[in-house]
This record gives sequence, structure tokens and C-alpha cells, in this order.
Amino acid sequence: MNIKIEPEQDGKTVYQILRACGASGTLIKRMKARQHGITLNGADVTVRAAVHADDVLSADDADTFEDENDYILPSEDIVDIIYEDSSVFVVNKPSGMPTHTSHGHHADTLANAMCAEYRRRGAPFVFRAVNRLDCDTSGAVLLAKSKIAAYMLSRAIGEGVIKKTYIAVLEGEIALPCGQTDTITSYIRRRPDTIILRESSDSRDGGGDYAKTVYTCLYKGNGISIVSAEPVTGRTHQLRVHFSSIGAPLAGDELYGGHRELIGRQALHSYRLSFPSPEKGFVTVTAPMPEDMRKLTGKYIDLK
Repeated sequence: MNIKIEPEQDGKTVYQILRACGASGTLIKRMKARQHGITLNGADVTVRAAVHADDVLSADDADTFEDENDYILPSEDIVDIIYEDSSVFVVNKPSGMPTHTSHGHHADTLANAMCAEYRRRGAPFVFRAVNRLDCDTSGAVLLAKSKIAAYMLSRAIGEGVIKKTYIAVLEGEIALPCGQTDTITSYIRRRPDTIILRESSDSRDGGGDYAKTVYTCLYKGNGISIVSAEPVTGRTHQLRVHFSSIGAPLAGDELYGGHRELIGRQALHSYRLSFPSPEKGFVTVTAPMPEDMRKLTGKYIDLK
């Protein structure tokens, strides 16, 4: 991991910088024990050394085979890696694949597919998904390669720095004119009769967490609307709940009022992901549309 020192960090110690990047005392101790484990501008340093603006601090925080997730087994699925640098992967997850292992999904998840990818590379595998997608939602998922990268990216999510843009096909023609943008805000809570479904409330008094979605109409006609949507907050099922709440559920989303005539799953694709790579600076990655979404949208808008 290479960390460029910013002007506001001038004068801090290497230890302070590493701790601020999420490195635990145990991880720092392990890096110190490695040959050239901690260097400043290419030279070995102690953690007491002071850093200055524009210095480059390098820390060997690579995983070892002792760090592996033994409970995650490799699958035969080939993962579609659409971006990679020394800190992160971005993969284009297909519909029908859960992100994490869970009850009933021990061998068919993105974690299993990434385990197989690491095995092919001969590298120790630790699964660190920075964001997640519902099983039937396709598109870009950001994965961190190390503990420090995972901490920095999780912090970026909390600060609202990471931007996610989805393409959704809605049932019905929404009131918003094409090319214009609007916002949906509400409080999303779990429905009392289920552990899966969520519902939207206009008031905090009804419980739930504040949720905000910004969306733009790309097309409407022929009984559907196509929108790009940015969930400003990250609540469970947020886009599905929000669009259902305005009377335009996602096509195919039977849980929230949609139907399967047009597509066999919720018509939602994580199309674009913008994030601060710890190594490369700000990066924007586009996830190509899967075949079912391309067939559904390609007659009306031009998205690759």
C-alpha cells in the first residue's frame, strides 16, 4: 500500500498515519517485522519518523495464507473483473449471484467466485466487499485487497465520497419529464410482518432510517420508464422501496409490486461506481449492461 502524504498530515509520525488509515497495532507490528515492510520515499524508516507533504509512505499490509477465510470455498464461476489496481478490484456481478455466503448460499456467491480467482493466482484469499448488491441486482461491486484499503474505502462510504449510479426500468410512465432530475426522501423501516421486506414512511415518528435517492428520467413511453438513480444513503432495498413508493415499481420486482412479463428479476443494474482508490486517486468504472437489461433498455436508450 502506497500512501501519499497530504499537506494537512505534514509533521505527523509514520505510526499516526498508519493508525489513521485503519492499521491496527498488530498489523503495524507485522509490517515492521517484514523486510522493507515500512518505507518512506523508498527508504526503511521506524514508525517514529516524521512525514512531510508529498512524501510517499509504503506499507506492506499484504495478507498471508494464515489470514484466509477457511469457511469460503472456491466455486467454478468465473468472475468478471472490470477494474483492478494494487488496492482494489471492481467486479461486474451477475444477477442471481449473492454477494456474501449465507444460509442456503455456501458455494454460489461472489465470495466463492473470488476465492477461485485467488486460487488461480496462488494468492491468499480474504473477501472484503466494500459495497454489496442484492442477489438479483447486477453490476459493479467494489472489493478491497487489504485491511488498510478496506478501512479507507469504508470510511469513504461513510463520508459520502463513493458514488453509485444505477440504471432501473420502472413499470409505468413517471411524471418526471425526460432529462430532468428529482429526489425521493423518506424513512425506510422493516415491515413488522417480515424480516425481508421494507417499507417507506414519510415521518421519523414511524421509525426507520432516513433515505434519499436522486434520480433522472432517461426515457418514458410504452408503459415503462428508464431512470438513472443515485442512492445518497445506503438503506436495504432503498431503490426498490423508493420507486415502489411513487407508484413505479421496478420491472420484475415481485416483492415490491412489479411483474415478470418484461424481465425475470428486478430490472436494476449498478452501472457506474466512482471511488477514491488508495493507490490511483479518484476512479470511475462503468459496468457493462447484462444481456437481459440490454434487451429491455436498448430499444430506447444507448447504454453499453
